[in-house]
This record gives sequence, structure tokens and C-alpha cells, in this order.
Amino acid sequence: MRERIIDRFNQGDLARAYDLCQDGLRECPDDHWLKHRAVLCLIRSGALERAAAVYQDYRLSEVRDDEDCLAVGARLLKALALESSGQAFARLALESADKYADVHARTGGHYPAINAASMYMLAGRSKQAETYAKRVLFGAFETALPSREQAYYRHASQAEAYLLIGDLAAARSTLRDAFRQDPGNHLAHATTLRQLRLLVAVLGLDADWLSPLEPPRPAHFAGHIFGAGEGVGQLGTSEENRLRDTVDLLLARHHVGPVHGALAAGSDIVIAEAALARGCELNLVLPVPVPVFLDASVRPFGDSWVLRFQACLDQAEKVVELTTDRRIASPQALNFSSIVAMGLARMRANVLATTPVQILVADNAEACAASTFGTHHDGDVWTACGLDQVRIAYPGTRCAGAPVTRSAPVLEPGFQAVMRAMLFLDIAGSSSVPDDRVPHFVQAVLKPLADCCDGLAAPAVHADSWGDGMFLAFDSVKKAALAADALRQAFAAIDMGEHDLPATIGLRIAGHFGPVHEGEDPLQKRPSLFGGQVAVAARIESVTVPGSIFVSEAFAAALAMSSTGFRSEYVGQIRIDALMPEQRLYALRATASNAVVGLQMSGSAGAA
Repeated sequence: MRERIIDRFNQGDLARAYDLCQDGLRECPDDHWLKHRAVLCLIRSGALERAAAVYQDYRLSEVRDDEDCLAVGARLLKALALESSGQAFARLALESADKYADVHARTGGHYPAINAASMYMLAGRSKQAETYAKRVLFGAFETALPSREQAYYRHASQAEAYLLIGDLAAARSTLRDAFRQDPGNHLAHATTLRQLRLLVAVLGLDADWLSPLEPPRPAHFAGHIFGAGEGVGQLGTSEENRLRDTVDLLLARHHVGPVHGALAAGSDIVIAEAALARGCELNLVLPVPVPVFLDASVRPFGDSWVLRFQACLDQAEKVVELTTDRRIASPQALNFSSIVAMGLARMRANVLATTPVQILVADNAEACAASTFGTHHDGDVWTACGLDQVRIAYPGTRCAGAPVTRSAPVLEPGFQAVMRAMLFLDIAGSSSVPDDRVPHFVQAVLKPLADCCDGLAAPAVHADSWGDGMFLAFDSVKKAALAADALRQAFAAIDMGEHDLPATIGLRIAGHFGPVHEGEDPLQKRPSLFGGQVAVAARIESVTVPGSIFVSEAFAAALAMSSTGFRSEYVGQIRIDALMPEQRLYALRATASNAVVGLQMSGSAGAA
């Protein structure tokens, strides 16, 4: 059982891991390992309130001889603190520090000691922070570390401790030593940098010394299509070589790492080739399947581009086909593809505790100021978010007028293709409600959720329900995200015990964003939504952990480019249906505008 749980947890299938924990606890109700892992599943999936309730129910704080069980409560309080601000942050930070200190007193462990030190400092208790920092530096801990990652964390913790006692020089040198222990572990480096940025802000210190240690910057790239040759809409060999040299120079100058974009003939392929030559990770986002994209955006510009396209495709780390549409991409589809690619670059930068950059090959922006799709439109969307952009002047002459695309033909009268952000909701465990309580369940649980929908500032453009499930569609991901969080809060406010309903029932919310077909439902004789993207949204709900909001990568990426009031934590790549490819899913959490978790990238973190 444990091996299966660990496997599902490591694969990011948190819903299945959580369910397996519950199965195990029915057979072994006193198994502390299962209880600890169940709470971890909830924390990792973003269901913090539910995790807090389960932690109390399991009475893990009373366990005396298991550091993991003892520390998970402190970890939960730390997560809640970082999502809060002001007095709530100070209170939760102090509670977390006290719990970590208690764990260290019982176990003598290195991990609870450094966390106690940092949380005391964030809570404004500098004397206690210094005490625990010195224990990290001068305590007797096991010296044999079996892995490079463990060696990294030991050194990084010491650097953090030096910072807390005010020895900035030692903190700098020890942190550099830490990075040398495990140089390729950018995710671990990012975790450390976020923590140290927050601490230096609280301490009123300069954070510039951390910048050189940042991982390579994720980038979004885009540019004009061109053919090979001389003339309008083409570039000769010498012009293309100069463009390639400029791209290569800028990739190095801006410390670019993973790149995200499409792979059309011309600028896209030139940038992708330069990135691959430098050892950068290539992530491709296409609006349609590869063969359709190849025929529409590569093959018409010459066979040489087809060969170069295939060479880049073979070396790509990831290839995302956003739809199964077999028609040539429309402007709507191109914008969808671009916003997802840009969002992925921005999300990757957040994970790596750095800032993204856009590499754009474009001609005179003023000439295409009214562009509603394509390179200039991508550039406008990016800069509207206040993000860094590097613009390379397109060296040739483009065809007069706007780029040519084909609008998707109408396959059936009365249908239209629209972009929708979709939510599926379901009450997990509702089958445990006794039949005599079902009418009360409808009034006490489903009606408050319906009232919440009615009270939304931006109501759904489409709504449907069946049994204990709801389907809502919105015209933007931001509106859908706000609705999802409002519904989560409405459900959390319901006291199941007061209504004599099982405490085990929980709300699952799933979100997805993509193109759908809008037309009349033949049975109900009213407008409805159809298509594979609707099915994706529905299937995500089935793997969502109760109390959480799970969204697709497309939803999370689009939201990253439209709202800063949410954060998306990667859950894992999960198979949501036997007939569908695995989906990369994210747990969605709303954050206060001045929450600490949103300020760890800036010098204003102390304001929290």
C-alpha cells in the first residue's frame, strides 16, 4: 500500500494518493504514516483549509516520536502564513515558528531548527531567530549526507542561518558553496532564493547579491514568418545569418534558459535553432496538431524549412498541441496558442524565482498598431503585463497588409467557435448522504452554491447542473477563477455537523480553458457547449482532491497573463481518462494583493 501511495504522490496523482490513504486508514485507523501522507496530499494540492481540519482530526500534533508527523503541522501553518498579510501573517508565522521549535526540542533535527529560525524572524522575534540559527550552525548533526540534494540543503540552511545572525559575508560564500553541491537543481535553488529574498526584505538588507545566483530566465519567443530567398517576404542567407547572430547574442546577454513558443517558418525556427545550439530547453506550443501546423505555417515557405522544423521538433523538451482541430488555424486559435506559451514562460519564471523575458523579431510596431493577432499582438500582450521584452528589428521587407490566415469555416449552421473558461463542480462523497437527508442536502449544500453563482459580479455565460454536479462557462479565465474561489469559500462556510450531514463530503472544482462549439442542444432546445475541450474540463474534476481547485495547464497559463490575484501550484502529469493523453494539472489558490507569497519576488516583501 505504501509503495503505491508514494508512487502516485511522486507522479503528482494526489487525488489517487489521498484516496489510497483513506482506504488504508479504514483498515489501519491508527497508522500515523498514512495520516501524515494524507495531510501532505492536501497541502500539496492547495486544499489548506481542509488539510488543517484533517490534521486536527488525526491528532498528529500528539505524536511524540515521528518528526515528519510533528513538522507537518508547522509546515501547514507556514503555508497559510505565506498566503496572508498583516496581523494574520504575524500570528500564523509565530504559530508556525513555535511548532517548528517544539519539533526541534523533541527530535533535535536540523530541518525544524532552520525553519523555526526563519519563521521567528518573519514573526518579528529576532532573538529567538538568532538562537535557532546558531543551533543550525553549531549543533551536532549527522555529517554523512547520501545525496547531492541533501548536501545542498544542508549548506543552504547554513547560509540562511548566517543571514539571520547578520553575517552577510558568510551567508554569501556559504550559499555559493551550496549551489556548487548540486549545480543543476534549479528548483531547489529557487526555493532557497524565494526564502532569502523574503528574509533580506524583512531585515532591510540589499538583495542584489542574490541576482547572480538566479537560474537561467525562461523566455517567450515570436517573430515574423519569412521564406528563404530574395524579395518581399523573404530573407537571403546573409540576412538570416545576421539575424541568427543577433538572437544568439541576446540569448547569452539576457541569461535565457528554457524558451516557449511556436515553430513557424522564419523567425520562430531561427530563434529555436539558436536556443537549442546554446543548450536551452525548447518548449513548443501549437494551436493545432503538428501535421496541420506544418502544412499551414511551414511547408508553404519551402522544403528547407520543413527539414529544419523537424530537426527542432525532434529536440524539443515538450510539444503541446492545444486542440485536435484539423483545420488551418484561425486568428482566435493563434492568440490562444500565444497566450498559453507566454503564460507558461511566466509560470516557469515564478517557479524558478526569476523574471521572464520575451524575444521578439518584429518590424515597425507603429505600422501594425491595430494588429489583433500575430507577432505585434503578442508583443503588446507581453508588455501590458510589465514584463521585459527584447525586440530585434526584422531585417527584411514583409508583404503589404496584415498576415494572411483563414478563419475556421462554419461546419454546421447555428454553431460558432468561441473561447470559454469552464468549471465543473461535484460534491465528493455525496453518495454517503442517507436517503432521508437528501432533500435537506439539496437545500443546505446545493442551494448555497447556486446562490453564490447568482451573486457573482461576473456571472457565467452558460450554466447547467445535474444531480450534485454543476457546469459553468465564462468568457475569461479571470472571471472563472474568481467564481471558483467564491464557490470554494461558500462551501467551506457550510457546517455539515449542524445539518446532520457526513463531514467527509467535499467540493471538487476543476477548470479548463479552450475553444468550444456553441450551438443549440437538440434535446433541451437551448444553447449549450460542445467539443473535446468540454470533455477535458469534466475529466479533470474526477481527479481533483476534495477541497481543491484543479485546473489545466492552458487555464493556468492564460490566468498567469491576465491576473495576479491567483497562483497555480504544479500538481503533476495525470491521466484523467483512458482515451485521453495525460494532462499537466495545477492547484489554483487565490492570494491577497499584499500576501507574502506574492511579494517574495520583490523588494517590497517587508511591507507584508
